[in-house]
Amino acid sequence: AAARVIPAQPQAPSQAVPARSAPVPSLAGDELVPLTQMRRAIANNMVQAWSAPHAHAVMEVDMTDLMRYRERVKGEFQEREGFDLSPAAFIAKGVVEALRTVPQVNSSWTDQGLIRHRELNLGYAVALGEDGLIVPVIKDADGKSLAGLMRSIRDVVDRAKARRLTLDDLSGGTFTLNNTGPLGTVVSSPIVPPGQAAILSSESIRKRLVVTDDDAIAIRQMMNIVIGFDHRVVDGSTAARFLTAVRDWLQTVGTSVPVY
Repeated sequence: AAARVIPAQPQAPSQAVPARSAPVPSLAGDELVPLTQMRRAIANNMVQAWSAPHAHAVMEVDMTDLMRYRERVKGEFQEREGFDLSPAAFIAKGVVEALRTVPQVNSSWTDQGLIRHRELNLGYAVALGEDGLIVPVIKDADGKSLAGLMRSIRDVVDRAKARRLTLDDLSGGTFTLNNTGPLGTVVSSPIVPPGQAAILSSESIRKRLVVTDDDAIAIRQMMNIVIGFDHRVVDGSTAARFLTAVRDWLQTVGTSVPVY
C-alpha cells in the first residue's frame, strides 16, 4: 500500500521553552496533583522535541506470513530462553534492516550540517503506566540477531519497569521504535525525540478483510506502521522509502529470518 503523508503542523520556535499553562477554571472537587520529576522531564522534553518541523506517513503491512512463522519458532525459543518471542523483535529487526537501506533516516540535524550516524542505537519506548514513558537505548542494534534483539528488548523493558536504568541506558539513541500495538492503537502520530531524525510507531496487528493481488478477498493480519520525521532532515519521499523497506522486510525476509 502507498504511504499517506500527513502535512506538518505549525511548530513552536526553535528555541522552545516549556509553555506556561493556560488559565484553568477552579471547580468544586478539583484536586491538584503535583508534578513528579518524571512528568516534568517528559513535558520539557516534548516541548523541545516539538520545536522541530514534524510530518508523518502511514503504511499498511501484511503480517500474516510473519505471524505464522513466529508460531512455528516461538515454542523452541520459549524453551531455550524462558520468555516469549514477541512480534516486537521482528519489527525491531525490520527497522534495523530498513535503516541500513535508507541511512538518511539515521541522522541528526545541526546548524552546521546533517550528522549521518554510523552506529545504529535503537531507542525503545517503554510505557510506565500513569508514571509516564521512558526510552532506553539498545546499543549497536544492527549487530544483533532476532534472538539478540528480543533479549535486549526484554532486558530494557524489565529494568525500566523496575526503575533500574542507568544514564548510559538512556543516551546515544539514533532512532526510536514506539511499539504501541499492545495498547490497541491503529494509528498514532509519534513525536521525534530531540537529536534524532525520525521515530516509528508499530500499531496493533488486527485481522481484516483484504483484497489480494489476484482480486480475492481474504482475512489477513494487518498492521499499520507510522513514521514521524523531522522535515529538515527527511523528506516525504525518503520517509516513504523507509516505510517501504520496513514493510518489505516484514512481508518477505521476516517470514523466514533465522532466530539465532
